[in-house]
Amino acid sequence: MNITTQIIITLFAASISGLLTAQVNSRRLKKEKAIQAADKAHDQLLLEVKDLQIKLYKLEKDLTEWKEKYFEALQELIKVKGELEKTMIRLSHVEIHEEELNDI
Repeated sequence: MNITTQIIITLFAASISGLLTAQVNSRRLKKEKAIQAADKAHDQLLLEVKDLQIKLYKLEKDLTEWKEKYFEALQELIKVKGELEKTMIRLSHVEIHEEELNDI
């Protein structure tokens, strides 16, 4: 083998080695970018989950407050209804006694 052939083979091997190295680096960079994108998406999803948890907590708190208001209003309604029934009974007693007095 002469020196020219060896130089050509060496240049060819160096070129192939450079191409392979570039290809390997390109794949590595693509993988790193994909990993970074996945990490970013993961972080974004975690933030969204936290936001949803906060919203859920607020909704549960609001629901609890409305339930308490509902039951307070219901108790007040029951109380007023009881007072109304007592008043109606008293009125009927008054009417009965009034009729008795009118009959005399």
